[in-house]
Amino acid sequence: MRNEKLKLLEPFIGHWRTSGNTVDGNLVEGTDIYEWVEGEFFLMHKVSVQIDDQKVSALEIIHYDDMDDIFRTQSFGNDGSITISSMKIMDDIILIFGDNERFQGNFKGSRIKGVWERFVNNEWQPWMKIELIK
Repeated sequence: MRNEKLKLLEPFIGHWRTSGNTVDGNLVEGTDIYEWVEGEFFLMHKVSVQIDDQKVSALEIIHYDDMDDIFRTQSFGNDGSITISSMKIMDDIILIFGDNERFQGNFKGSRIKGVWERFVNNEWQPWMKIELIK
């Protein structure tokens, strides 16, 4: 049976234009696509962005963990990396927590704005500000 909490992912569905800047001043541009896998138990997220001269592509699968009442994500990057994170959605707030990266953002109509941080030298440091527009 499909958990009702999966409805919280509905605002993500669609094609997004992504832009932003890293703290180093590098431009971030590209697309994010969110779509349901058939059955609507899993959300597929395709990332294709350029960060300065680096191409970043990833496939992420998002699902709901009934036992812990949280969304779980697994992301597979074009550099061979695998990232496992947890995600909370509360009203218009989006929080993503990984071992080395975290995100805090907000839905604002057909926009998502937020800040990514990375864990460097035993502390969280700003990494990039991004905005996604449908």
